[in-house]
Amino acid sequence: MNAHVQEALNEIAKESGAVVPCETCGNNYIRAHDGDAESKAYAMATNAWKDGNFRSASREEILAAMKDVIIDANNECPSCG
Repeated sequence: MNAHVQEALNEIAKESGAVVPCETCGNNYIRAHDGDAESKAYAMATNAWKDGNFRSASREEILAAMKDVIIDANNECPSCG
């Protein structure tokens, strides 16, 4: 995925609540482990794809990249542990 797509998917993950700021330091994002928020992230990514925001990739590629963003998010804050 190119940097534009990656950044857009990171923002979708934040906006949907699939990743949230650390409650202690607020400096790092961690995985929320919230199924509803993750479903919302996939729906938002699909809608962005339908709106033509990801012309360089197929819908399947965007959803796979969204999954990677969510799964790759830290479970614990790297600063706070």
